[in-house]
Amino acid sequence: MPKVRVRRATTRHANVLLPPCPGPKLHAFKHADSPIIWGRRLDRDRDDNEGFVFQVEIDSKEYALKVFKFSHPRSNRYYRQTRLEKEIPLSQAIFYTDPFYAECRAYGRIQEGIDSRKVREHTAVKCHGYLYLTGEDERSLRRRGLDFEYQLMDRDLRKALGGDTRVRAIVKQLEKDTRRVDARNIRRAWRSVCLLNESLKIYNMDIRADNFISYRLVDFGSSWTEPHALLQFLEEEDKRLAEDKRLRDTSNFDDMIQEEQIPTRLRVLSTSRHQLRSRGRVG
Repeated sequence: MPKVRVRRATTRHANVLLPPCPGPKLHAFKHADSPIIWGRRLDRDRDDNEGFVFQVEIDSKEYALKVFKFSHPRSNRYYRQTRLEKEIPLSQAIFYTDPFYAECRAYGRIQEGIDSRKVREHTAVKCHGYLYLTGEDERSLRRRGLDFEYQLMDRDLRKALGGDTRVRAIVKQLEKDTRRVDARNIRRAWRSVCLLNESLKIYNMDIRADNFISYRLVDFGSSWTEPHALLQFLEEEDKRLAEDKRLRDTSNFDDMIQEEQIPTRLRVLSTSRHQLRSRGRVG
């Protein structure tokens, strides 16, 4: 597929931090209004994807651009199947259930951790900020057969988004080294998860081999970052269930080791919270 250059109009969102709710926020990409040269698609074409990932060129530099589909809070079972739907309006719930805002919150917190020197950048693939696609960008991708799931945009969701139905994207570092997580880097991968969970209160919720490049996590579309409305609700309703959510990455990490048949003595499922913090500081 040849590269396609799309001219961009000024979007005037350079100083807006997202999401507009309590908690960490992500800044706009500094070249958000520059033309995008669309390259090849990097992710697997699956119906359950939160979006689409492309290799792109912006301002003469190459990046990985994750373009998000739209989602509706009512598709989230923790919102739909509890009294939370009555207590938190869509205008707030969208910021805790939508994969785009989940990534904004996680990467915003990671940047806070870097700025405060709580963690180093290697816990995740670097994020450069968010941007909105222009109509020309969107039409170009539609011609490639992509569906942004606009059918979910009922009146309530449009109102929750303030009428802003532009397609959202997050700009990430394009990694040339695409080695998978394996026996050589499994402990560093575990360290990354520990630092995110324990130091930054980010729970990825999607720990699997495909979500790592070497020992760094790539995708945070399913993540919960504290303070998080759904987690606070679970804390009030069932503290054990809330703790299970906080330990989901630990359980999934152990499952990944077994599923990928990675030779290692590392076993994390039965690790105590104190040991989690200790192991998280081991290189």
